[in-house]
Parts: sequence; structure tokens; C-alpha cells
Amino acid sequence: MIALYSTGEDRVQVVEESRRWEESGLVSPAQAAAVRERYRPELVRVNLFIRILLAIFTTVGVVALVALPAVILNVEEFGITVLFLLFAPLCAWVADRQLIHGRRLYRCGAEEVLLFLAVGFLALAVGIPAHEWGRSAERLGWLAAHGIALAGATVLALRYGYALAALGAVGALAALPFHLLDALRWHQPGVARIALFLLLGAAGIWAHRRLARRENLPRGYVWCLETVRLAALAGIYLDINLFAHRLVWKDWLGWTPAAGTVSWSDPWFDLCCAALTALLPATALALGIVRRDRALLWYAVFAGTASILTLKYFLHLGYLAEEVTAAGLALAGLAFGLLRWLRTGADRRRGAFTAEPLLEPRLYGLDAEALAAMQPLAPTPKTPATEGFRPGGGGFGGGGASGGY
Repeated sequence: MIALYSTGEDRVQVVEESRRWEESGLVSPAQAAAVRERYRPELVRVNLFIRILLAIFTTVGVVALVALPAVILNVEEFGITVLFLLFAPLCAWVADRQLIHGRRLYRCGAEEVLLFLAVGFLALAVGIPAHEWGRSAERLGWLAAHGIALAGATVLALRYGYALAALGAVGALAALPFHLLDALRWHQPGVARIALFLLLGAAGIWAHRRLARRENLPRGYVWCLETVRLAALAGIYLDINLFAHRLVWKDWLGWTPAAGTVSWSDPWFDLCCAALTALLPATALALGIVRRDRALLWYAVFAGTASILTLKYFLHLGYLAEEVTAAGLALAGLAFGLLRWLRTGADRRRGAFTAEPLLEPRLYGLDAEALAAMQPLAPTPKTPATEGFRPGGGGFGGGGASGGY
């Protein structure tokens, strides 16, 4: 990631944590103001609404700027290709040099859209002219455009820490086996699904291993790794889910295995899909608890809910409403049972797990590094000075004397 974002995100994180700690009552308003003044980021930021508006206006403006000469000059495929080749580096240069390094924009929408458009224009410049070179050349041309989109999204995620670019890279990676087999005219859905499973599995494992050292990584890079891991896990789940297997691969795409191969309708194949549909959320839940990984816990919750809702496609136990009600009651009973088991332990805990809330819900996720940054700014408590011996004196008047002790 570029140094401007790597150092700027640390300051942004400390400032955001100071606001949360001030709202939670952990630090005083004076402390929070001192932290915001000392760690004021040098990056220009906007709220989400302005970010969306800037992204929309930038997209409309750039597309209109490209379409204007195309309509006036009545260009065809070759002219469109030349325009895309001209505007792709121009958009990248304006975004990187002028807006990011020059104006110090940080996730303001305009620079993000310009970088995405630069990648898209370059991919279109490769794919469009292949239309005139024949059917085979067109397939290979669009395959090359697919590779450019994958490489461009990866570069944006690594250089700028854009989680949306990381999501696009995972999507392009998942579609690559099918596009490659289609370009080579080798229609083997089973091979494509195996390649999809291996690619997503490798991407998820790589991101998971990198996240083990998240303390030394910039925040934007951590978001990209979390996006890659969750997107890979979601893709694997959708591939092995029996309902998605039947709906996507057989009903929507109409793919059927070739003669002499294993049929997707074999009972053992459905049984494997059903077992994996149940095991994947359970494995994610166990890893989330052991590693205290909140992202894995949320993934396990959503994947487990989807497994419960699609249970009727595996085991016909009754109506969907009855199955969901029974599953909800079972999970609620398991939760209350675990709480009771924790509370009956010594000091109301079992090992490192406790039934008592360690923090208020609004304080979850507070950053320890931000606390370390705030400690030097904490005001020194004032202690009253110890009073020593105070001698008294006397006052004498004309008619008498008076003394005070």
C-alpha cells in the first residue's frame, strides 16, 4: 500500500477510536480533543453520502467525456479502442497523482471511480477489437480482457487498500475457470467446478494466514484480506450447497455431465453436498470461537442460517416453517445451556470463557493501540499540597489586646 495511506490510516484509526471512547465515557472530552489535535490526519475525507454522489458524478462525467468524441466523429471499433487506450492511463494519472498524492483524497469516491474506470477501459480496449478477427480470436481477446480486469483489481486492492477491488478480484478469479474452458471450447463443467473450489480455497487460506499478522498490516489491507477470505468462503459454500448445486448448475445453466461420467444426481453426490453444507458453518464457528475471530463467527451465523433454510432439500422432515421453528428453539436452548454451564463454573467462568460481559456492547472492538496512543495525553491528576504548621500572631490596639492562634 502507498505510504500516504499506510501512515494516514493509523491516524484516522486513532481519531475514530477517540470519538468512540469519548462517547463511551472512557476518556474525557479534553483528552479526546487533545488526541484529535495531535493525531489529526492529513487525508481529506467525506461522509458516505458525499462519497456516493462524487462517485456517480465522476462516472457520468468520464463516460460522457469518452462518448462525446465517439459520437461526433462516428468512430467504430478501432476508434473506440483508441479512445479507451487514451483515457485509461489518463484516468489513472489523474486519480493517483492529482487527487491522491496532490489533493490527498482518501476514499472520497472520485479517485476510486477513476481507478476502476481505468482498469475497465484497458480491458475493453483489448476485448472490443477482437470482434473483427473471428470467433476464436474474439474468445481469446475477451479472455485476455478478463485477465486484465483480474490483474487490475488485484493491483488496486494491494496499492490502495480498496475492499471493493478485492471483492471484484475474487469474483473475476471465480469466473476464470469457466471463461477459460469456454475460450478453449472444452465444455467440462465438472473440471471447472473443481478448479473453482481449488482457487477459492487457496485464496481463502492465503488470506486467513495473512490475517494472523494483522497487527503489522495497514487497516485498508486488513479489510481487503477480510473481503477475500469471506468472499472465498461464501463462494465455496454456494458451490457445495445442495440447493445452489441443483438450482444454479442444473436448472439455470442446464449443465449435465457427459456420458460415462459421474452423474450429479447420484445419491452419494447429494449426500456429500449435504454433509459439506452442514460441516462448513460448523467448522467456521469452531475456528471463530478458538481464534476469537468475529468475521468467521458472522460467516458461520449466516451460512448456518442458509443451511437451516435449505434443510428441506436434504432431509424432508416437514414444512419449512416447522423446520425453522424447531431449529430456532434448539439454538436458543443450546445458548441458554452454555450460559448456565459457564455460570456454574469457578468464578462464573470455564477456562478463558466467562458468562459475564467483559465490556459494554457499545465498547466492542475498541483498539488497544489507540489506548496506548492516548495514555501520554492523559492529564496528570492534581493532588492538594499538605498543609504544615501555620503560626498565629497577635494584634494590639489602644484599649486592649487581642490574639489569634
